[in-house]
Amino acid sequence: MFERVISVLLANMQFAKLTDDELWRAIAQNTEAMSALARRQLKLNAANAFAIHPGVKADLIHLANRLERRYREYATELRRRYSLG
Repeated sequence: MFERVISVLLANMQFAKLTDDELWRAIAQNTEAMSALARRQLKLNAANAFAIHPGVKADLIHLANRLERRYREYATELRRRYSLG
């Protein structure tokens, strides 16, 4: 748990150093990566109607989770900068 808190704090410090344009570019790149991941999944499903190798499936899930976490971190930093409260 403590390692996760440290990781989040370090990530937040890293994103705080980015400009708004850099954050928006990072969000766009993250979105493109998520789209590519979805396209890859569709191709894998079409190529093999029976099953995806468990290792490949685990890798895809891990990548999707990492991209989703990054997206949330980028968005959180933008909300922190422009909070109305």
